[in-house]
Amino acid sequence: MKKLGITLLVVLMTVSIIAVLAGCNNKPVPHSGYNYRTTGHFADWGSNFDSRFMMENVAPNDSRIAPLKNALSNAANIYLWEYNTASVANAGWSVEYSGRNISQDGKFAVKFIRLIADSTESSGWLFDMWVPSAEAGGIANLSPDTLYTPMNRSDEARDAAGDGLGSNNDNPVLLGGNGTYYIIFAVMKDNTRAMGAIKR
Repeated sequence: MKKLGITLLVVLMTVSIIAVLAGCNNKPVPHSGYNYRTTGHFADWGSNFDSRFMMENVAPNDSRIAPLKNALSNAANIYLWEYNTASVANAGWSVEYSGRNISQDGKFAVKFIRLIADSTESSGWLFDMWVPSAEAGGIANLSPDTLYTPMNRSDEARDAAGDGLGSNNDNPVLLGGNGTYYIIFAVMKDNTRAMGAIKR
């Protein structure tokens, strides 16, 4: 009887731990002190708080990001923004990466702005940093089939290499043509940054 009681206690504790871990996946985890927005031709390359382009902080088990579940397994903070490229006029200039035979209209370029909490701003948020950029460094690619992210290197290293693969000052670009995308930005547990694009 005593052995049965111990076994039952172990089972209950295991179930409780699993429930706690599963519950962690049900809640969005914001990046403390920061917020994120998208920018690009579609946003006139704006860099200040703008509710239209603010990203939604989502939980790891959000169904919209399910196709990137494995790629996001080490993400600490995950953000999402929905972008319908068909609703935006062509930019009339191109994002070119000759090393990957990529040439896309500028409306497919997407970058991120990190905002920092600031109580003196009416929105509560102040511009902090472009991502990717020389200051922020590069960004990892979670979905190479739908997105190209340039190499994590300086403009000088890019120019010296001459390989047409870009630098951390260049623009990540969508590859799937016109349509609606879930644009994903993630801060990973090692504080690196990653992005992906899921075409709906």
